[in-house]
Amino acid sequence: MGESLETRGMQLDLAILGSGFGGSITALVAKQMGLNPILFERGKHPRFAIGESATPQADIALANIADTYNLDRLSPLARYGSWKETYPNLSCGPKRGFTYVNHPHIEDELLVAASPDQYNADSHWYRADLDSFLVEEVKAAGIPYFDRSNPTITAGSQWKLETDNMTCTADFVIDATGGANPLGIPQDNTTIRTNSRAIYSHFTDVIPWGDLHGKPVHPYPCHEAALHHIFDGGWMYVLHFDNGITSTGFVLDNCTRPNDTWESLMDEYPAIKEQFQHATPTMPMINTGRMQRRATSMVGDTWAMLPHAAYFLDPLHSAGIAHTLCGIERLMPILKKSEADRHEALLGYQANICSEIDLLDKIIHGCYLCFDTFELFSQYAMLYFAGADFTERRRREGCASGFLNCGDASFCSMVDTFYQQMVDGTIDASSIASAIEPWNLAGLCDPTKQNMYDYAQL
Repeated sequence: MGESLETRGMQLDLAILGSGFGGSITALVAKQMGLNPILFERGKHPRFAIGESATPQADIALANIADTYNLDRLSPLARYGSWKETYPNLSCGPKRGFTYVNHPHIEDELLVAASPDQYNADSHWYRADLDSFLVEEVKAAGIPYFDRSNPTITAGSQWKLETDNMTCTADFVIDATGGANPLGIPQDNTTIRTNSRAIYSHFTDVIPWGDLHGKPVHPYPCHEAALHHIFDGGWMYVLHFDNGITSTGFVLDNCTRPNDTWESLMDEYPAIKEQFQHATPTMPMINTGRMQRRATSMVGDTWAMLPHAAYFLDPLHSAGIAHTLCGIERLMPILKKSEADRHEALLGYQANICSEIDLLDKIIHGCYLCFDTFELFSQYAMLYFAGADFTERRRREGCASGFLNCGDASFCSMVDTFYQQMVDGTIDASSIASAIEPWNLAGLCDPTKQNMYDYAQL
């Protein structure tokens, strides 16, 4: 806990609620901007958290944040090799790309590489370690930090935040809590198309899929990736960390699989059961209701939400970390604007998040609608990869590009068209290749690749 005598009655520029990676990085950025931040956490580190799979978009955003704000200790975290060289005791796992396996016909696969080798790979973030590390960076920077604190928050000409041990005021508040909603913003998920729930935990002794079903044709070891087991009505993620722990969970369509259990799904898909034959959960299984949420407002004149606090859709395609880091990139410069300019900039920040939610929702829900037809799924998923890869390339060239190419009206219109066709049952999978051509810099949808896209091709 922070030192109450030092913070009692403090007047601060910024109060940040939630010390996951988003909140801690926001606090570090604020300090480097010359602002005076404070960070609150309801729990205590180390703690379990999900949101564990980074992507090239996430790594680019993290590297940019570190470079822009001279946060040199964050730079190594932007790729797996430099992470392990610099912080060997900070657990993570290599993520070479995206692996999708169809069940029960496990010969049907889609692999999309995201790196040329393991050193330059993305990472699976073991959040208990990473979030603890970032909080220590916050404290080392001299930023007041209070854990096991759930302050009473009062809006006024300034925000007033009170706990049993301290009181402070802040000009601006950022919600980085995820779904806790400490500001009490009304929620409405009726506009979200995806409707899924999850059953998940961390496990030991999960057999790497490649040890059971690896093939020479794979562009990378298929388990050194975000592994997706795809089946009618849902999917399962399997993410390996280098500390022997595996994060895994079933994510299920509430409409078609309302009653499935961990045990019933294992019995239904024997190849998955084989992978987990020796597995032991490290904590009780978590069963959620519908996961989707969306705040009706994401900004006000003196407050804002990071993307992961503003909404949640579904972990398919691993968009969450990248979106939050992109949100930090866009939000923090706004805080230095004049009061008159800040209002319009915050509304623009909200409008961007809303557009990105809509685009991502169409891609994810469309995938759910074709999980039962892997050939169609492997084509429809290219809408995500075309947008993600195009955005990655533009950013590496130094060009601004909205998250998942959402700033491109033509791209969004194309996704909307295919999504509507998917809903109507009129989609022609063979037409996707020509439709994505303006953004397909990676050779996606090439039938000669047989769903195996290595990084050289990308």
